[in-house]
Amino acid sequence: MNNQDYNRASLLLDEEELINLTQKLVSIPSYHGLPQPEKKIAEYINSFLRKNNIDSKCIDVIDGRPNVIGSYGDGNNQEKSLVLNGHLDTVDIKNMVIDPFKGFIKDGKMYGRGVVDMKGAISAMIMAILVIKRAKIELDGEVFFTGVIDEEFWNEGTKFIVKNGPKAKYAIVGEPTNLEIHNGHRGLEWVQISVEGKYAHGGKPDNGINAIDKMNKIITDILNNLLPEIRKRSHPVLGSASLNLGLIRGGTQPSTVAGDCILQIDRRWLPSESPEMIIDELNKVIKKLSETDSDLKAKASFMRDKSNQIGFPPLVCDEASPIFQVAKNANLQIRKTFEVSTFPAWTDGGILSHIGGIDTIVYGPGDLSSAHSEEEFCPIEDIINACKVYIYTILAICR
Repeated sequence: MNNQDYNRASLLLDEEELINLTQKLVSIPSYHGLPQPEKKIAEYINSFLRKNNIDSKCIDVIDGRPNVIGSYGDGNNQEKSLVLNGHLDTVDIKNMVIDPFKGFIKDGKMYGRGVVDMKGAISAMIMAILVIKRAKIELDGEVFFTGVIDEEFWNEGTKFIVKNGPKAKYAIVGEPTNLEIHNGHRGLEWVQISVEGKYAHGGKPDNGINAIDKMNKIITDILNNLLPEIRKRSHPVLGSASLNLGLIRGGTQPSTVAGDCILQIDRRWLPSESPEMIIDELNKVIKKLSETDSDLKAKASFMRDKSNQIGFPPLVCDEASPIFQVAKNANLQIRKTFEVSTFPAWTDGGILSHIGGIDTIVYGPGDLSSAHSEEEFCPIEDIINACKVYIYTILAICR
């Protein structure tokens, strides 16, 4: 990359403008529970990009909830194309003990709902494109900003991008990584096991079939036999697969034999596995137990919406990929250090990579532990440094 281009662009980065934009985005409520959570923030970003001579448009995805897509550069060279992906929605504000929308700054940190998850990253992405445009640097490829809906639930925004474009060779998802390069995460499935028993009076329990008792057999077999096998499965980037028993609920009251019981499971899976394999393994446990207990009637099923055929796949980006190497070089030049890890949660990067075939990394300002918290915050310095890394990466990939 031509360092002169980076220097020209970075000199035009107005840090105060960047922080003001972040505050503005935080001030626009976009939490789930609103009728169209992302509509107002998408319209604001679209207007902001257009006012700054960046091509942009809002596209309705579902129920009047739009993605916003901005672009700059030459669209004829997909080999030099880059998507900067950020979700516009946030979680609810009910647990917050600070003003969710003020975006106040204290001790070098900005506070507010969504500032780390992930409006700080969105601001940094937008400003990175903007300063390159202001520097009048022409790109051989094209950079896209994709502000997407529904990441906190069913990821309809990024699924729409994969299906309808824009198409790109590389992508960065701006989830909070403490400015570490995260080149992978495991897939995610939530699975529910439902046991059907028979209600009866607690004084005559033999007249019923206790679903809690049957579920206990299933849990015992999962923990003793299936879980050890799952833990043996490993991936050089993502580590081990996992299974967590997250919720159990059954029966109606102490004096009634429990006629139903459900168990909800969090299953983190590897590229060597599949959602179908996850369900099949659990149903095999049920089938084996029912062969010696004719009263055990149960079934494992996905908790996701039936229309969601994609699921929540894993992300893996080879360290030899240009997007990884560019991000590494950017951090070495700008921050004089770089760290590599895997993202502990799930991101839209799984869809971009696994379904869209796009080399994708996760890289953004702030710490994931602050996301969804009662005092959500993001360090100002992280937002500024993320913007500089995004500038460098755009120029190295698209120039």
